[in-house]
Amino acid sequence: MRGFLLKDLILSLLHNKLRTLFALLGVLFGVVSLVLIVAAIEGSSLLANRVIEKLGPDSVLIISGSIKKGPRSGFQNLTLEDVREIEKLEGIFALTYGVVKPMTVSDISTSKFTTVFGVGENWLLSWNYRVEKGRGFTDSDFKDLRKVAVVGHDVADFFWPGQSPIGKIILIGKVPFRVIGLYAKKGKTPNGHNLDDRVFIPFPVFDRLVEKTYGHISIIRFRVFNMNEYNQIVKETRQILLKRHKPDDFMVITPVVVKKFLSMLSATLAFFLGIASTTALVVGGFVLSSIFYINIYVRQWEIGLRRALGATKKDILKRFLYEAVLISLFASFLGNILGVAAIKFTLPLLKIPVVYPVKAFVVATLFTLGVCLFAVYFPAKKAASFEPVSALRRKA
Repeated sequence: MRGFLLKDLILSLLHNKLRTLFALLGVLFGVVSLVLIVAAIEGSSLLANRVIEKLGPDSVLIISGSIKKGPRSGFQNLTLEDVREIEKLEGIFALTYGVVKPMTVSDISTSKFTTVFGVGENWLLSWNYRVEKGRGFTDSDFKDLRKVAVVGHDVADFFWPGQSPIGKIILIGKVPFRVIGLYAKKGKTPNGHNLDDRVFIPFPVFDRLVEKTYGHISIIRFRVFNMNEYNQIVKETRQILLKRHKPDDFMVITPVVVKKFLSMLSATLAFFLGIASTTALVVGGFVLSSIFYINIYVRQWEIGLRRALGATKKDILKRFLYEAVLISLFASFLGNILGVAAIKFTLPLLKIPVVYPVKAFVVATLFTLGVCLFAVYFPAKKAASFEPVSALRRKA
């Protein structure tokens, strides 16, 4: 019986293909928008967690530049004097600093454009770099100005594929450096920067042989022992920096700042996509309602015949609501498929991790079902109120 009813409903919808198509399209874009908005929100949340994980929940990062000027725009806004003053703070550890220089690195036969970091003591510890082969930097490397380097896997695989890089020589500019360590793979940052395509050398050597810094640096980082003191330490750090710098000279980046920024991004996406999806579904509801109003007048003879054969007003009402359910489910199915495609191609453009949350598909399906039932209820009620004799006089 149910199979017969479903077949009958499908035939009724296919009998009016064009109207059914318009009804489907009316809600389809709303479904796609809903799927996209839920995926964008969850992707933004995942991005926030990834950034905080990379940054370290107990860390404080200070970068030259500002939101207005862009990070590291001044390149050398911070100074070693800042480091010495921050070092006096109680409750911090793994304090380090560095400068960043995109440049060409080479060996005897080939060269590669990569990022060279002139780093202070504790750099590997502060950033949670784990040395996979060889060793990290020692105090002697800094004091004795040793020309040594720790490299990432992408650098090692480029110059010495299938070989250990330990003991190999690379040229940074025209200066030879001996590779003493290979750090474990780190992957990419959430915004796409390759963490394995880097070369670290001691800051004093960088300053002496690669590029003169005159005591200026671009990055300071440290970690906090007690998270209960975290906010106070950040406040004191700002006060130290503001004694020597303008507010636009630096940015203090904390997990809280990152989460707040990404939450704002998520809220903005939710606002605009929410408006788009709600508008699309409301418009789709109006289109669906209008089409069904037309449909019931075109099908008056059919309705009259069903009533004459014993169908009640409730049966007629339920029939049109069943058709609305069928349309909404089919539109949800197609919309979810298109939503997956939208997630795959749209979120990467927004630098948001691609996620396919089940919640998105469930919410879209239920919301669409509610819109369709509401939109069709009044036309269906009107159809149920037709008098059988009057309806039979209008032959389809």
